[in-house]
Amino acid sequence: MIIANATYVGRPVAVSAPSLLLDVYGTNVKIAYSVRKLRTAYTGNCMRVRNGSSVELDIGFDASGNLDESALLTHCGSGDGFVTKWYDQSGNSGNLEQTTTANQPQIVSSGAVLKDNGKPVITGLSASNGSHLELITPKTDYLPSTGQHYFFSVCNTTTARAILYRENTRFQLIAQSGNTSTNTRNDPNYLSNTYRRNGASYTPVNRGEVYTTNLAQTLMTIDGSLDNSISSFILGYGVSQFANWDMQEFIVYDGDKSSDESNIETAINGHYSIY
Repeated sequence: MIIANATYVGRPVAVSAPSLLLDVYGTNVKIAYSVRKLRTAYTGNCMRVRNGSSVELDIGFDASGNLDESALLTHCGSGDGFVTKWYDQSGNSGNLEQTTTANQPQIVSSGAVLKDNGKPVITGLSASNGSHLELITPKTDYLPSTGQHYFFSVCNTTTARAILYRENTRFQLIAQSGNTSTNTRNDPNYLSNTYRRNGASYTPVNRGEVYTTNLAQTLMTIDGSLDNSISSFILGYGVSQFANWDMQEFIVYDGDKSSDESNIETAINGHYSIY
């Protein structure tokens, strides 16, 4: 029987929170850093920041899972903020750090969070030795496998001289404003790498082209290799005023991720709206 003007109240429908990137694509992830939360099970902080008074503080995430900008600005006030640690969200505890103050990349400038396309960005600085963040050694604790690895990074090269990452003196993607050298990577011991930029094939021409092509926020995907005989892994270079690329997210997978590559790129782009 239908009763006129009656109001029917059904059972409440449970609405689950959207899955985070590594909840879906977490298999074989080795290290993962971001200005957003990447994995629901991760309970740690996002980064550790030094303010203008040289006081360091761990900064976590806000209720939306993004870097807690309110806590960050409370810590830095009207001054600057520099990253001393970027915490690994993979579950493997492979944190990046920089203890030398002159080489710490920046996250706050004069009381404002540095941003790219509306989201916080860790910015490389051309300090005396170039800003960079280093994986706490030994590297083999966190990246033990030789052979194929996949690298996904949300980044840009606004620093006029920068290196995406390096193992000891093996450089991956060198950006240098105005430089015509075709030696865009110094990695004779690497396997041949396949590059993708914003979801499409990318072939670096020279160092100057790497710089100009990636001035804007970029999703760079590299199918490359690592060597466990090398102990260091660094975002940036650390000497000769070559800094780290400006960075918002950096994730490394062990093994062949070609079947997930496009889906991971789509998921990352869905958050950052890069292309």
